[in-house]
Amino acid sequence: MNHTPPRTFFPEAQLQQARRQADPVADAAINSLFAQHTFGQLNEWITALVRNDQVLPAQFPEPLLAYFTQTAQLPGWANGRKMQGGAAFFARHARPILSILGCYSLPFCYAAADGAQVLWLSQRIRQDARRRLSETAQFLLDVMDKNAFAPTGKGIRSIQKVRLIHAAIRYHVNRSGQWQDEWGTPVNQEDMAGTHLSFTYIVLDGLSKLGFYYSQEEAEAYLHLWNVIGAMLGMEEDMLPKNMKAAYWLEKRIRERHFRPSEAGIGLTKALLDCMVEAAPVSIARDFLPAYMRFLLGDKVADLLAVPAGTRASVALGSIRVGNSIGGLFNQFSQSPADGIAALLLNELEGTGGKTGFGVPETLR
Repeated sequence: MNHTPPRTFFPEAQLQQARRQADPVADAAINSLFAQHTFGQLNEWITALVRNDQVLPAQFPEPLLAYFTQTAQLPGWANGRKMQGGAAFFARHARPILSILGCYSLPFCYAAADGAQVLWLSQRIRQDARRRLSETAQFLLDVMDKNAFAPTGKGIRSIQKVRLIHAAIRYHVNRSGQWQDEWGTPVNQEDMAGTHLSFTYIVLDGLSKLGFYYSQEEAEAYLHLWNVIGAMLGMEEDMLPKNMKAAYWLEKRIRERHFRPSEAGIGLTKALLDCMVEAAPVSIARDFLPAYMRFLLGDKVADLLAVPAGTRASVALGSIRVGNSIGGLFNQFSQSPADGIAALLLNELEGTGGKTGFGVPETLR
């Protein structure tokens, strides 16, 4: 196979430019809001917004009213049939996908050394990893629900709040005195594309590694749903992979450009693993968690993130994969790390009443 990406797929100049681009719409709202110093009341209003059809409070500052009004629309190219297909695909594979989120998607993002810096500086993972993990899982469940974009759904509101969080982090990091220009703009378009891949291409790759079969049509529907979400999160359309072939090349380009060992990546991965080990149900052998992460990431990426190597657990993981591919052993194997990790995330959400809030951070800490 030719491993040189076609020139039409995310050329170097495009990715270099994307590292300097952020999200002008959300940034303008946050800049105005910070100037007004209304964050105590602001977060009360924002966290109270849950359903898409909730009326915006009249007390909202004008920049916030304008932001929530402007960002509530789906892109014109959104295909309802494909979106429903993507949601149905998630529903069929929710538990393994949740486990992939914790042990593949997130560490995949940490492997990108420059992009990991913003997470490291913001301390959102380091100081309360369990809460941040549950917030990510809650967002995933909100946007993957079959009614996520219906009036009674939660998807649009969750997307709008996460987009504001990204802008607030950019605001704080840019004023922290710790950011280095060589890393690009904090939470830039290329890093957003990497995160987008972690929820799409990486999830699908993880399912394949676990032995789950899915059709090309299912994969494209799932990708389309996430492209809609990505656009609503402020991603430029030319950074959204239009199909799985484009996603493959984008992942390869980002891996080549940014995957290397870093204090940030290693520290974030350790915080994530420590959090999951601490909260792991008794039914999960704790040496399974790093072994499962290494199994999904592959040794090369696991090594640069300093994921501990395992032995016995790795053998069991191989049998899980075979079982999944020949007849749904996953649903019967209650001791599997994947099932346990999914249960861990769901238990964390139950502890918050299924409502994490997605508050806009007032500081980096």
